[in-house]
Amino acid sequence: MFTVISVFGLLIAVIGLWGFILPKSFMEVMQRFVRSSRGLYWIFGSRLLLGSMLLIAAPVSHYSTLFYVVGVLALFGALVTVLLGPDHIELYMEWWGQRPVICLRVMMLTGWLLGVVLVYVASLSL
Repeated sequence: MFTVISVFGLLIAVIGLWGFILPKSFMEVMQRFVRSSRGLYWIFGSRLLLGSMLLIAAPVSHYSTLFYVVGVLALFGALVTVLLGPDHIELYMEWWGQRPVICLRVMMLTGWLLGVVLVYVASLSL
């Protein structure tokens, strides 16, 4: 399970780095992805899977509090994705696209850091 969490963390870190280095390109691809017929299902499913795995792995992890917090946030993100629906998610993506590049870079740097922390903490628990 910790290996899968590490893979999720690596994916989050790569996406964060991509968004930090090429923010406009990243936003264009993400907006197309969200508009696709299956984009939101992938987002919902990945958040649900990551959150569930973190909550299941938390009791046996060295950093259980971190796993619980990130797991609950991921599950909350999955719930918000479903409740908002495609129209509001698309508006949210457009809103982010209109922010100054520095705002997007800060958000993506935060995502990169979260991914790196997940990889590190999961590797300690292997």
